[in-house]
Amino acid sequence: MITSFLVLEIAMFATFLWAKKLKLGKLDWLAVAGLTILNAIFVYWWMPVPTLSQLVMPVALETTLISIWTLLIGSATVVIEKVTTKKHDRMALNITLWPFVIPLIAIGISVVAGVSKSLTVRPMYHSVQATKQKEAPLTKDDQPIALSAQAAQNMMKKAFSQVPDSSMYELGDLSAQYIKGKPYYVAPVEFNGFVSWFMNRELPGYFVVSATDINDTAHFVKEKMAYSETSWFSHSIARKIYMANPRYQQVGEPILEVDNSGQTYWVQTLLNVRWAGQVMFNNIHVAITNANTGKTEVYKTKDLPKWVDVGVSPEAATLMNRTYGNPYAFNFRHKNQIKPTENGSESGVTPMFNVNGSLAYFDDFTTVRSNADSDKGYSLIDTRSGKLRFYTGKNVGIMDSEGAMKVAKQLHPQNKWHGSNPVIMNIDGTPTWVVSMMDNNERFREYAYIKGADQNVIGEGANASDALASYRNALAGSAQSAAASDQKVKIKKITGKVGRVNTNATLNGKQVVVFKLVDDDTLYTLDPSQKQDALLLQENDQVELKVKAIAGASVANVVTLTNKSLK
Repeated sequence: MITSFLVLEIAMFATFLWAKKLKLGKLDWLAVAGLTILNAIFVYWWMPVPTLSQLVMPVALETTLISIWTLLIGSATVVIEKVTTKKHDRMALNITLWPFVIPLIAIGISVVAGVSKSLTVRPMYHSVQATKQKEAPLTKDDQPIALSAQAAQNMMKKAFSQVPDSSMYELGDLSAQYIKGKPYYVAPVEFNGFVSWFMNRELPGYFVVSATDINDTAHFVKEKMAYSETSWFSHSIARKIYMANPRYQQVGEPILEVDNSGQTYWVQTLLNVRWAGQVMFNNIHVAITNANTGKTEVYKTKDLPKWVDVGVSPEAATLMNRTYGNPYAFNFRHKNQIKPTENGSESGVTPMFNVNGSLAYFDDFTTVRSNADSDKGYSLIDTRSGKLRFYTGKNVGIMDSEGAMKVAKQLHPQNKWHGSNPVIMNIDGTPTWVVSMMDNNERFREYAYIKGADQNVIGEGANASDALASYRNALAGSAQSAAASDQKVKIKKITGKVGRVNTNATLNGKQVVVFKLVDDDTLYTLDPSQKQDALLLQENDQVELKVKAIAGASVANVVTLTNKSLK
């Protein structure tokens, strides 16, 4: 903060002294005092990071105004002298046009910084902590968010009457997080203007709603918070964080997190900024501010307290995806360039609650400047460390999230339902889009499971279990149809132990047995009318199979079944 102020002050004094040849009059000193006040207000209010990219334009503007000021004052002196004495000596005015060189240089530096920012993408790209993997990690045990951000927000707005003097406040930004091990959406109650803040000074609390339980309702939690995003002056959370660490750029909105004891904190992502304005992702810092006391501490991501779930904001994650997908600037052939679809629920990304109790941001990538709905892979960004994992493998060539939501929109045109929160899941070795279907009021209606490589294979259900069963039946049906017509079908002998089994599955109104073997991603289907003791199949049974299989298919049809464990 002091560095930014000093840069503006030095530029101001240098221009004044040069323009007036070291001779400042009373009026000049008044101008100096006025600009000093404006510099202090600028640094305090707009909070620039002390880098060349953020200070060069204020310097250019200020020095231009000073140069014009001295020129106008000098011209006025000339006119007065000419009228009163009928003569004038230009050199006696102690002004010169050379100070205009300073703003011209500042503007030139700004242009160079802008060009440099556009051209030097490589440092930003290499600062992303990224790894590539081929196998999709998401399985049916990972829990996609049932509620979209809009649905949760609508539920909170409908419950807003729970807030005391609710007309003085408005709902803040939502964030996904764990509270005592359970997934929730959290949104603070914010001031709706300066008058609201001046009259109350403290926020009354925040709203929470389950992110996965569609039957949950939003409820208000009373918790006094003196510091917030919409507070003013020294109680502004952005200003509080800036004063604690002004060298880093605040990226995204501060996120309200609740620790295990119920205490509220504001969590803000901080990124390092290079001279030309490029943000770097290899040295992420996180500011944590107690919402009641204002105590602020800055951590590296590796040192974050365990209760912090979202050290990296959704906006920072989206920026990271854009940087990772575009490694080479001005590559007119677009070699190696891909772009994130940004169809997620929070600033373009979708938070994923993982079975291990962690959070990650999901987004898929498609081709640059193409209308093809083809997926080029997807990323998962850890919300604590900021590490990006990019997955390709089986996912390349399937439809992207845009195509999946177009398919979902056509499922119930009469109800005008639409898709939300699209994520890829690895269902029995098959890349599958899981889309939450929402009505016009953003209420969750059902899950839609859509095969990534075939939009005609779809399973629907009011909950994840029903949708999964329906989808597996659809997968089995597609495999049976293919086996009947494909000349490349082969008969294989397989032995193994049953890992999971469903003897009550249905396909086209007919009962089928569906099961998997341990350490085998293939889904096996069997018509029990051909083998009635298949209905007695249980987990851990040792079986011998003859199956019809097609190369690359994730579902196979059982021709014969021998259950060695059945006595």
